[in-house]
Amino acid sequence: MVSYYIHEYASHLFGKIITAASLKEARNLVQVNDVHVVFLDIELKGEIGLQLRDYITENTLTVVVSAYPQYAMQAIKMEVVDYLLKPISEVDFTGILAKLERRLSPLSDVAKPTLIVRESGASIVVPFDDILYIEAAGAYSKIVTPSKEHLVSKTLKVLSPSLPSYFVRVHRSYLVPQEQITSYKSNYLCLRSGQQIALSKTGRKLLQAYYGNQ
Repeated sequence: MVSYYIHEYASHLFGKIITAASLKEARNLVQVNDVHVVFLDIELKGEIGLQLRDYITENTLTVVVSAYPQYAMQAIKMEVVDYLLKPISEVDFTGILAKLERRLSPLSDVAKPTLIVRESGASIVVPFDDILYIEAAGAYSKIVTPSKEHLVSKTLKVLSPSLPSYFVRVHRSYLVPQEQITSYKSNYLCLRSGQQIALSKTGRKLLQAYYGNQ
C-alpha cells in the first residue's frame, strides 16, 4: 500500500523511486544510490528495519511504517519525520507528504513547483502557478487553469496537503491561490479573471490574517 501511495501521489516529489524486500537489499541500495527519503518498515522478514539507519546519511529523511506502535519511542529518538501506523489511509499519507515537501524544498532538483494528478489513466503535470482555483466536486476536485479544467479523484481535504501554503481554503468548496485574489467582501471574493468565488466566515478570517485586516 505504501508503494502504491508513493507512486500515485509522490512521484513528482521523489523522482527516482526504488524498493527493497529485505534489510540486506535495502542496505545495498542505499550504498549505491543518492537517497533523500526512506519509507522504512519496522519488521522486514524477521529483521528490524531501524537498523538501516546505520547505513544512511544524517540528511536522509526517514518515515517509519509499522503495524506495531511499541517502536514509536525508539523511532522518535532517531528523529524520524513521522511514524505511520498501518493500515495507512490516503489522508495519513498526504499529510506526511506535506511534511516531506517542506523539508525537501531546498533541494531544487527534487522538489518541483508542480502538482501531478491522475486523469483518465494518465499523469498530468499542473504547475501551481497555472492554477486559478480548485473546486470541490463531490468525491472529486476540479482544478481550474486558464487553458483547461482537470477533474481528479481526490477531495479537497486529501488534495490540500499537497499544495503550497499560499493556497487558501476560502470556502468548504474552494481552494484559491492568494495571488489570484483581487478583493473580497463578506461572502464572496473576486479573482483576477473577474470570476466571483463564495467566501465562508472561516475563509474570510483566513484572508484577514493574510492581509493584516482586523
